[in-house]
Amino acid sequence: MFRIDEWTDFEAQDLALLALSVSEEINEHNGEGSLRELELLDEWLNETLQEGTADEVRTQLIHGFYQSLGFHGDWQDFFSSGNSDIATVLEQRQGIPVSLGILLIQLGRRVGLDVEGICFPGYFLVSFAGDEGEVYVDPFNGEVLSHSRIELLLRGSLGNLATLKPDHLQPSGQWEIIERLINVSKSALLRENRMAEALRASELLLRMKPGDPMETRDRGFIYEQLDCPRFAAEDFEYFIEQCPDDPVADVLKMQLAALDLSPKPLH
Repeated sequence: MFRIDEWTDFEAQDLALLALSVSEEINEHNGEGSLRELELLDEWLNETLQEGTADEVRTQLIHGFYQSLGFHGDWQDFFSSGNSDIATVLEQRQGIPVSLGILLIQLGRRVGLDVEGICFPGYFLVSFAGDEGEVYVDPFNGEVLSHSRIELLLRGSLGNLATLKPDHLQPSGQWEIIERLINVSKSALLRENRMAEALRASELLLRMKPGDPMETRDRGFIYEQLDCPRFAAEDFEYFIEQCPDDPVADVLKMQLAALDLSPKPLH
């Protein structure tokens, strides 16, 4: 399809297409089938949704997305890497808040709704401009959330003393949403010990934010697991140079000393 860093303006692109480019780069999917799935969703919108107020159209969209189309949150295997892979989500009709939220945003914008994603602490929310103000939706199940419910989500992530502030509900740009999606994907792939795919996710993040020391450090850990000690050493050394006062730097110095950097015999 395309490389995600070929776009010079993330905000000008369809969010779902950006997410599909992530899927294609990390998991090496053929994007044609997924593009067809998006076209079918567009056809469903045109055939099903009726005109009305913003609240009426939003209600139709959410009911159709979760009931008629059958998209739903995966309670049983929440942390599966497939749940953050948009191509798989389109095929299996299940996902997690960020992946389902991206599709909900895409469809909402297709029908003219003012809809945004929010990279909330530890979660992902979708906000719709309603007839009487903002309406916040949990994309995992389509539930409209009160401020008290949102504050409970915040406290679940940041602790019982956390207080909901307006900054927490500021819309996120598409760059930030895609970065969140890739980070979630990388974490899931690491958990599944799929190091080759995790490396592609890490390298994609480094294309988005070149020279980031934290991501370079994470890539070094992946290289170490892939038995690429020289590449791991380069990344660890870069992190130590950029963040000498970080406590992890001392740990990495010990890991560097333990790495076997001797040439490997060719077979």
